[in-house]
Amino acid sequence: MRNIGNIPRGVRQSSAGKVALRLLGGVAVSAITSTLALAQTSTPVAIATQTNDVVVTAQKRSERLLSVPAPVTAITAADLFRTQAIRLDDLTAKIPGLTLIADREGETQIIIRGITTGTPVNSTVSTYIDDVPFGSSTNAALGGWLSPDLDPSDLQRIEVLRGPQGTLYGASSLGGLVKYVTAAPDLKNYAGRIELDGSTIDHGGSGYGVRLMANIPVIADTLAVRVSGYDRRDPGYIDNPNLGLSDVNRSLVNGGRVSALWTPLPRLSVNVSAVIQDLKNYGSSDEDVTLSGNSVGAPSTSEFKQIRYVAEPLDVRYRLYSATLNYDLQWANLVSVTSYSTEHEVAITDQTAQLGAALAGAFGLSNVGFDVGSNLLLHKATQEIRLESAPGSKLEWRVGGFFTHEHSDRDEPSTAFFTTTHTVIPLPGQVFFANLNSRYTEYAGFADLTYHFTPQFDVAGGIRYSKNNQHFVDISGGLAAGGTSTIAHTSSDDSTTFLITPRYKLDANNMIYARIASGYRPGGPNATTLSQIAAGVPTAYQPDTLTDYDLGYKANLLDHRLTLDLSAFHIDWHDIQITTIFNGISSSGNGGTARSDGFEGSAVYTPIHGLTLAGNLTYTDARLTENAPGVNGKSGDRLPNVAKWAAGFSADYDFPINGDTAGFVGASAHYLGDRVARFVSGSPATFVRPSLPSYTTVDLRAGITFKRFTFELYAKNVGDERGFNNVTSNANSGYQAPFSASLITPRTIGISVSAKY
Repeated sequence: MRNIGNIPRGVRQSSAGKVALRLLGGVAVSAITSTLALAQTSTPVAIATQTNDVVVTAQKRSERLLSVPAPVTAITAADLFRTQAIRLDDLTAKIPGLTLIADREGETQIIIRGITTGTPVNSTVSTYIDDVPFGSSTNAALGGWLSPDLDPSDLQRIEVLRGPQGTLYGASSLGGLVKYVTAAPDLKNYAGRIELDGSTIDHGGSGYGVRLMANIPVIADTLAVRVSGYDRRDPGYIDNPNLGLSDVNRSLVNGGRVSALWTPLPRLSVNVSAVIQDLKNYGSSDEDVTLSGNSVGAPSTSEFKQIRYVAEPLDVRYRLYSATLNYDLQWANLVSVTSYSTEHEVAITDQTAQLGAALAGAFGLSNVGFDVGSNLLLHKATQEIRLESAPGSKLEWRVGGFFTHEHSDRDEPSTAFFTTTHTVIPLPGQVFFANLNSRYTEYAGFADLTYHFTPQFDVAGGIRYSKNNQHFVDISGGLAAGGTSTIAHTSSDDSTTFLITPRYKLDANNMIYARIASGYRPGGPNATTLSQIAAGVPTAYQPDTLTDYDLGYKANLLDHRLTLDLSAFHIDWHDIQITTIFNGISSSGNGGTARSDGFEGSAVYTPIHGLTLAGNLTYTDARLTENAPGVNGKSGDRLPNVAKWAAGFSADYDFPINGDTAGFVGASAHYLGDRVARFVSGSPATFVRPSLPSYTTVDLRAGITFKRFTFELYAKNVGDERGFNNVTSNANSGYQAPFSASLITPRTIGISVSAKY
């Protein structure tokens, strides 16, 4: 008999964390000194991002960020470490148009330019690691929620492309793309880096981080290996007094990367890599709340508390193996990208608030609790081959093909238990169980051309055709189902996406562009029975499509001291995939239309040497343009979790102290406007979606660099702002009390010590 209470309890680590913080400096210096005894003396260099020097691969060619005729934001590794941006939610202050729906690390929906329905069928934003797509393309494998949240241990930068990227990057990039660009091995130079971090959080526990990297040229100019690893504890701050658990939303994250670059011939290079990450989270960041009017208000019990009747752990394990070949044919360049990845997710969700009372009545018992598990294993293989002309000619071209195959198995067991004793109720079987088996195969071909009419004016155009086949099997049953049933359905659909981008260079430092681009999400099969089909539930839902119209301006001004990136957009979204109601039955389907209008602006200004000011401002008006009766949506309703206004500002100053010693100080502020909650299928016409109030957070940092050593103190959310990024009804209806809301991280104080060779 399983004992629910035996799930490992969270223990607040504040005392241990304070000791760790006191000892960190001495331990770090000792470790770094022994590891980097051969480090050479060098003059410290400011690491603030210089936008005009950043090179990106957003269009699968290396080019200066300010030359790319598309809205792209790039954050360098130096800026990530300086601002302690180690998680996805740290990026929202830096990237215009980026928001998240997240109850915890590991389960995150990424939103760009407001393209979301709240509860996704499939993701609207693609995630790439270098040139490899990562994560599932299907709802059956939780493709809309399990967005990888990679530690920046061995990244060169993160690129975020706003607007649809269907021509170059394919399916499920309607809103845009998040691209993790890893650091390539260096064929010439030995290099190493070590970093030790410690932090403590108000109302919660303590955390730490350890990161190591080494680059080894095995054969000079021919073969190099780069190895990195990390181990991190992100402290929690939510308690569950019902189970005696503290800091339930803490996370343990560890992993690493091995990469080898081989150039056997002057015109041939092969880069192979393996990326692994294990994330274990012990519970959500949800606080049980009440509504004040229709807005998230005071806690229903007390601050930083949730009442759950079973622990809700989440384990997500990522594995990615890839090989990239580049061969210069002289008349063109051949690129081949091959990958194989796995994703393993294990989770438990407490469903007592939703179904406990109903099960108690059915069993004739009292104090009945209920949980549902998830055990997902995804296997994914991809292959892309493209042939592209060398840059610089009057006509640049690219042609290629793409293939992917996914296979996922997901078990959903359930357990009924007594909430008083946390012991399993002896029943003749499970209340409910399911096994979901999904296969997804996609083929695509693409081509694009760029014609330079003059040195100042060019036009790029592209097209991509994609076709996918899916097979889905649902074996489910249990006491609540009255037996076991097997449902199998297939689906097949195809989509064509396009891109047109004229660009005009006013001079060497000023550019305007227009961009018309489209994107799509593949459809998929539904788990419908014969009786449900007879009632009008479709056996499959169709692709949804999106067209984006952009007008942008990028510039280097004031003798390269000011950079600007401005864009205005209009988006039309059709056949929106949504969970809806068909004759009283909830299922995935296609809704009506929506649009998103807005503008995004970012600037980096260096008024004097060493001082860097950066800011961004976003306005997004995302709304339905047709009624969506199945989710009680009306034309003009705002799309969920999207703020009309968001802004970020930072100031960093690097200054010499003496000799090889320099200092730096910095501050950042982030404002996120009010938002409304997700649509709820089956909600009554009188239901008004709860709103999330606006909030502003401020971060501070200061440190010194000495030769190759860096010491930094930082404080995040220094005002201990109480903000929320999601609100959910825990009732079975999905729209009634009790409610819980995901609370942002409270004030965090930390120290970081690093050295490089």
